[in-house]
Amino acid sequence: MPTPIMRSLSEAILLGMGRLHLYLRYKGEEEARQALQRKYEGQYRNAGLVLLFDILMALAVVVAVAILAGMLYLVTS
Repeated sequence: MPTPIMRSLSEAILLGMGRLHLYLRYKGEEEARQALQRKYEGQYRNAGLVLLFDILMALAVVVAVAILAGMLYLVTS
């Protein structure tokens, strides 16, 4: 069971990631605010979760390709 401090820390990290992601991806503040409302239900936390999930999926693909390449190398050599 997460403590309130851990929960608030993870919330703060997700909020920061979501806010940074939106303002870097959408150049204007108004565009970022519109995307926040349209795609992420008005919560920076949701944007942070989507970004975190995207990063984890990209890492999973890289690991899967590396394992496949390693297996292929071992089989063919």
